[in-house]
Amino acid sequence: MIRDIGIVGGGVAGWMAALALVRALPGIRVSLIETEGPDWSLGPFGPAEASLPDFPAWLGDHGVDEGALLRAARGSFSLGTAVSGWAAREADWFLPFGTIGAPLAGIAFHQLAARIRETGRALRLADFSLAAVAAAAGRFARPSPDPRSILSSYGYGLHLDRAGLAAALRAASGLEPAGEFNRAIVDGAVTAVELRDGSRVVADLWLDCSGPAALLASRLDQGWEDWSAWLPCDRVVETWIQMEGVPPPHAHAGAFETGWQRTVPLAGGQGGALFHAAALLPDQPGAIPLAQGRRAAAWTGNVVALGAAAVLVEPLHGWNLALLANALARLIGLLPAAPGGPEPAEYSRLAAAEADSVRDFAILHYKTNGRTGEAYWDAARAMPVPEALRRKLDLHASRGRVPLEDGELLGADDWIAALDGQGVRPRRYDALADAMAEPRLLDHAERVRTLILDAVRAMPHHGATLRAEGLIA
Repeated sequence: MIRDIGIVGGGVAGWMAALALVRALPGIRVSLIETEGPDWSLGPFGPAEASLPDFPAWLGDHGVDEGALLRAARGSFSLGTAVSGWAAREADWFLPFGTIGAPLAGIAFHQLAARIRETGRALRLADFSLAAVAAAAGRFARPSPDPRSILSSYGYGLHLDRAGLAAALRAASGLEPAGEFNRAIVDGAVTAVELRDGSRVVADLWLDCSGPAALLASRLDQGWEDWSAWLPCDRVVETWIQMEGVPPPHAHAGAFETGWQRTVPLAGGQGGALFHAAALLPDQPGAIPLAQGRRAAAWTGNVVALGAAAVLVEPLHGWNLALLANALARLIGLLPAAPGGPEPAEYSRLAAAEADSVRDFAILHYKTNGRTGEAYWDAARAMPVPEALRRKLDLHASRGRVPLEDGELLGADDWIAALDGQGVRPRRYDALADAMAEPRLLDHAERVRTLILDAVRAMPHHGATLRAEGLIA
């Protein structure tokens, strides 16, 4: 039985794990051991974190006050990700947090949109997303809990300073660090961790939250699956720019000739990361090596790898907090586990499937890029892709559908929005859409668009919301 759990690595991943365990497993003793260096527990991706819409609910479930966190972590709100330069050098699109359009007579909106396009009319799916339109207008209000309201059709994420987030998670956990990591003592399993002062911490189960260094997991390693054949960025430079004014209610992923730039806006500045290929952009000051991939088995022996110790994938759409939250829920659901039981294999299987689905969503942006005449992007467009992604692309090309496996982090709306934004159009649309009279179809689209515009006009500006909550002056 597991009675003591040790966590190696503080930062966001370590303190988030500590908080989750303390709240869910009060009968188990939890110890956290800090590590040296910057907080790369979710990856060396800049000083700011961007979340998907599930994270605000996770915070509330774990006793973290959202308003206090936002004030402590220079936070702002997010309605999705603005994407530029991927579909083509001058093209841009938006991945929104929420639904796009509304079905009609059981027919998905993107199928109706394809039918409308067949008539020669131009149509952007983002124009039928409340989150996308509000983000473009710089407006934000929290969604309505009333499912009858169009204000319930979107969600929101958070932009947070990494250090402020880690501090808030630590405070909510009520724990103090047991000390600072010196070395792991391994004899088939991790038997103890020695601290800087020479003392030792013993635990039945260890969580490795030490980031890419994987101070424990690498000692019991079953291998690292390398994704560099599909995700060619092998260097990253973390950035911070001091800025005044109102931050936009969205993150940004902008492609350039040899990589892409991530920006996450905060109150008073923006954190970011420059992802690139070292062979094409050498000698960048501050460049950090990046080996994208995942651990072959996230739970080996008595060590569970979490965060960047388990999977390292460039954060195109702020999914790293969601991956960690899901990993913790999965782990807690499988505890207590007996030695030699089936839990590690099942945990590792589920973790690998979810990580691979996120990997494929990232690869999609490279495979479908429209930046012709640039060696980096031409090679990405020509590369073979994993079978699961190939199956999605083939079915979408044939019928405009995206098959999802159990446990995928991104939903069908996300895939459809990304494919449409990248300019990927199916050869055919749902035959049921042809049964719809054209005037009814156009009237439906116009009513949806009008509802969205009216709702956005009534929303406060993002800056007004931030000022009302004491986040900016």
